[in-house]
Amino acid sequence: MYPGPVRRRTGFGAGWLVVVLVCAFAADARADKKKAGLFDIDWWKPPVRHEHNAAQTLAPKGLSLAPGDVPRGEARVIRLRIYADRDYRGVVIRWQSKVRAQIQRVNAVVGPVFNVRFEIDSLRDWDRSHAGVPLGDPLLDELMALDAAREADLVIGLVTPLQGVATSAHSIGRAAYLSRHFVLRGMDDEQEFRAFEREFTLISGEERQRLYTDRKAHKEVVLFLHEWGHTLGLIHHEERKLIMNPTYDAEQTEFSDYDRRIVALVVERRLAARDQPFPESADLLPLVAAMPAEEGTQAERAHLLDLVRRRVEQQQSARHDTRETRDAHDTVDLSAADIDAFNRAVSTVNGGRTEDAWKLLAPVIEHTRARKVGGNTWLRISELAFATGALTIADEAAGRAGKSAAAQRIIADAESTRHRIALPLDAAKRGVPPEREPAYVAGFYETAKLISESDGAAARTRLGELATAFPEAPGIDVLKCDLELRAKHVAVAAKHCEAALAKFKGATRAHYFLALIAVRARREPVAEQHLRQAILLDPADPTCWRALARFYRETRATKRLADLANEHQALLSSPLPD
Repeated sequence: MYPGPVRRRTGFGAGWLVVVLVCAFAADARADKKKAGLFDIDWWKPPVRHEHNAAQTLAPKGLSLAPGDVPRGEARVIRLRIYADRDYRGVVIRWQSKVRAQIQRVNAVVGPVFNVRFEIDSLRDWDRSHAGVPLGDPLLDELMALDAAREADLVIGLVTPLQGVATSAHSIGRAAYLSRHFVLRGMDDEQEFRAFEREFTLISGEERQRLYTDRKAHKEVVLFLHEWGHTLGLIHHEERKLIMNPTYDAEQTEFSDYDRRIVALVVERRLAARDQPFPESADLLPLVAAMPAEEGTQAERAHLLDLVRRRVEQQQSARHDTRETRDAHDTVDLSAADIDAFNRAVSTVNGGRTEDAWKLLAPVIEHTRARKVGGNTWLRISELAFATGALTIADEAAGRAGKSAAAQRIIADAESTRHRIALPLDAAKRGVPPEREPAYVAGFYETAKLISESDGAAARTRLGELATAFPEAPGIDVLKCDLELRAKHVAVAAKHCEAALAKFKGATRAHYFLALIAVRARREPVAEQHLRQAILLDPADPTCWRALARFYRETRATKRLADLANEHQALLSSPLPD
């Protein structure tokens, strides 16, 4: 299953600015109260001077991106296509000229660093209203459906302007890792301007207006670069001055050295092969695999690495398939229309839209069942069906493909995935028939990701939607168990995990969570039993191996730890994971 994008949501309430202003005044006052020396003269500063100094602490420091090792000569053009929805056009007066001015400011920053220039291909009306629609995958999916970015390098959607103070990159922007689309809200920061008017009463109105204008322009550039960075594979950073910090700060001025390397590589590969979806993947993989620990969280790094690896594997498989097609006429025995639909499904799943990919693939499978085709055709169908989350169909197609190692691997991967997402073979009895598996799988992964990111409100909303669609699926109970356990509702969590196991004894995540609960209750034998059962069911999943090893280390069970390491080596031909 190709995972969806990791996004983190952060932000503060509108009252943050008053706190910042108070702190700025206090800092200026403390600076005046230094210890007096013998020859010091206690110069008095008028209140307006204190206010001016405080205002300067809130002023942006500009953007000082250091030039990197990039090709010289004429700047390379990145073609933009920008859509503005009804709400944006209705609120932002002369929006086209303002967007062009914003892109000019962005170009002034990126030009000297990456030798690129954003060039607007067209500014178009997006004939939709998104009032009240949160930034999220549905909005990105709608933009991708509107324009697949085949005639532009980057497609941007401008949506309902933000009401309030913009302090979080993801309160006004959204992008998927290594993609070609992102959405931005407009910004008026009216509350920030009112706060300046209220708190800065001594400096001139011109200075207040300049402070507000400078901060807004700086925000617009920083937040544009932040979302553009995500489309190139950059993840979040906690350092205050870096553009990839998800919380806006006037100190943000640059990308990290590592980020500049990523941007330079991806831009170079994409502009050199515009007709290919993600031509950077193979060269990007070693760079992502060596990502420094200070870049993002462990989960973000792992997700990005997995995404790049999967794309590399898929591209290698596609190249292999192309060679086989040239050398053997019966490699993929499909009609021209079905080949076109199959290839569009591949592109769609690469874009992270697995449910849409399944809609394209399903008719191809029906046509293929009515014909006599070779094993290679069924193998290709099986691989793509698995990527969409259609596990039952993938398993069936792999069985038709014969006894090849590739087909057996898909069967094993499908079985392992069923354990991890609690989707039994007879899932149709639980309301998940084969044709609905892609929707269930996509929803499970999306909800699990929100839970892991500690986005409780969004996770509960998405889980509620998934539970409405698939009320009897055991995976719903697993996700509820995870969510309640993170909320420290241990008893409620345990009941949901037990309910999941009552429906499907192979739900390994339920065993894992119950093991965690047992450890907290000092019921070590029960914890060990659950972890052992999960390993028996799905030995390919490192999660429970790692948890059991940690359990043995903490309880100083040296002999059991050594036995576990030997077992892992014998079964999987690799060392026990740390």
